[in-house]
Amino acid sequence: MSVTTPPEPRPVFLAPHYDDVALSCGGTVASFAEGGARPLIVTCFGGAPTGPLSDFARFQHERWGVGPDDAVRIRRAEEACAAAALGAEALWLDFHDAIYRGTRYTSDDDLFGPLHPDDRPLVDDLTAAVAALAAPGATVYVPLGLGNHVDHQIATLAGQRLAGMGRRVLAYEDFPYAGDPAGAPALQARAAEVAAGPAETRFLTPVQLEARVRAILCYRTQLPVIFRHQGDPAESTRRYARAVGSGRPAERFWPLRTNS
Repeated sequence: MSVTTPPEPRPVFLAPHYDDVALSCGGTVASFAEGGARPLIVTCFGGAPTGPLSDFARFQHERWGVGPDDAVRIRRAEEACAAAALGAEALWLDFHDAIYRGTRYTSDDDLFGPLHPDDRPLVDDLTAAVAALAAPGATVYVPLGLGNHVDHQIATLAGQRLAGMGRRVLAYEDFPYAGDPAGAPALQARAAEVAAGPAETRFLTPVQLEARVRAILCYRTQLPVIFRHQGDPAESTRRYARAVGSGRPAERFWPLRTNS
């Protein structure tokens, strides 16, 4: 008599913003899709702004080349394009991006600095939302928090809370922050801070790597800003993936230490 092992619940990938999962671990998403799963990509801070925009938010829209009424609609369309390229389902939560949270963050220094005290409840709210979305036994993927963007910090903290609840949580290396010239020391420092053990390297097929590249290229409004220091998005992505795998394309994941 043969025993059939039930399939693992589909994995859940948390993206602080519309683009982070495709950028950082799209090849792994594609590999799950190839295996018959339909991974779920959840954009944490996907809500449309509900009040007046700060000058900093307006500045960001100008950088993206979008109007104030079109930004979230366009970004959601880009996310749907990327999810289709990866064979995933896209879902977004209504929490607001940091630039839409009033005047808590009004400069890049604010955006990549410590969390505003009023943002602390977002960690609890996001943890609860993801716990309700991810089936028991599902692996949840969250950002490691490289680059220190406040929204990435919140997503990492939520991942640590989930790990404390007994969930299996792995952290992906936030790209392109991980590909910065000083990326290796920053990566090791961040891993020492939040990782519970050594990283797991997952090798990609050329097809999976190119699915990640195609997904990244969907984010037309974001690419000039995201890759302004790294050059061509496709080549930068391929180069870093090969660096992770010492010549073979790969993505790396870290088990998270709990913070409870």
